[in-house]
Amino acid sequence: MLDRTQAPEIRPFGRLSIPEEQTQTLSNGLTLHTLFGGDQDVARLDIIADGGTSDCENPCVASFAAELMREGNRNSDSETIADRIDYNGAWLNSSASSHNTVLQLSSLSSKLLPLAPTMIDCLVCPTFPAEAFEIIRGKGVARQKLNMSRVSFLSAADNRRMTAGDDHPESQVPTPDDIASINIDRIKAFHDRILDARHIHAYLCGRVSDSDVRRLSDMLAQIPSHQSPSPVLIKPYAPTAPGLSLIDRPGSLQCAVTMSIPAIPRSHPDYNTLRMTVTALGGYFGSRLMMNIREDKGYTYSISSALLGAREGGYITISAQCDNRYTKELIDETRAELRHMADRPLTADELTRLKFNVASDLASTLDTPMTMMDYYELRHTVGIPDDYFYARQQALSALTPEKVCETARRYLDPDALRISVAGDLEKSGLR
Repeated sequence: MLDRTQAPEIRPFGRLSIPEEQTQTLSNGLTLHTLFGGDQDVARLDIIADGGTSDCENPCVASFAAELMREGNRNSDSETIADRIDYNGAWLNSSASSHNTVLQLSSLSSKLLPLAPTMIDCLVCPTFPAEAFEIIRGKGVARQKLNMSRVSFLSAADNRRMTAGDDHPESQVPTPDDIASINIDRIKAFHDRILDARHIHAYLCGRVSDSDVRRLSDMLAQIPSHQSPSPVLIKPYAPTAPGLSLIDRPGSLQCAVTMSIPAIPRSHPDYNTLRMTVTALGGYFGSRLMMNIREDKGYTYSISSALLGAREGGYITISAQCDNRYTKELIDETRAELRHMADRPLTADELTRLKFNVASDLASTLDTPMTMMDYYELRHTVGIPDDYFYARQQALSALTPEKVCETARRYLDPDALRISVAGDLEKSGLR
């Protein structure tokens, strides 16, 4: 009998192992990735085309193109598509990221193959109906007007400019007028650029059979291949000089503060150790930034830090919002915590909590075939190394308080901070 008066024993996870995906290149050049398994009769198909928001002159062009794919194609209008998906209890979504356009279909295993032709039609032959385009563009204009009034958006966008560089594609912040000027011809031109099977990857996972894979392969092999060059444009980050950038919004009740430090790419041998160091700094509720700036000082409701790796490079980001009058103190305390990461080793309790946090994050990758396939998709979309899952475990096993301090001294330099503040500068005392 289970004794509920006794707490369960806490044990380390041990070595975690992720199943290998299977890949094949179809006759048209498309790459199909498969991962079988799961306890439930569900499956998911993701079709990822190269080309996204950073690969066009206005990021909304890619976003609108992705959204419009579900609004009608050569064989079905939007209502028919929606009814077909809903009737079968499935879910179809489309989106654009920095360098990819993604269609995702989730359903019962028995429904995936019957619905796949509809999904493929949305990619291959969308009609981009004018009425749907006008609605989506209008929403985009309204959303951007709202964004431009939010200090959190302004601070994050300005800091992205400082991190990537003034002329970098990721620094683009289209105005409402820029969005209103987009026409359907630009949407169609972008779609034509990304529709090439040689630059498309399909990811199938869940409870599927070998015959399902063969039937799906025949469908995907019909996607055209134009032998066109890749639409992806990789431009390395060129950070601006360290310093403070201020955006005045008189009357704002809070200041949004976004800070960043240029960092090493995912391929660097120190990347995983740096990632855990940044987690100890501000990556979970018991981190140093949270315990000091939120719990002890009460300057903010939440503050967080993360190490982000993209194809263009890596950077550390720290973000928070606070009452205008606490802005300078928040920045000063953040600088102090960066210094303390280098000269105050983690306590035994801090190290234990950090290791359990990182191990739990790793273990969550193995929850379902879908979460495992998410990992393999990241290998393509952001360029994580092939051995990334195991390298994270090795770095975790080797982590010590001394190694954290050494890593912080090397990469967490307070003098390298790029700081963007948006809010009522008069009340913040920064102006």
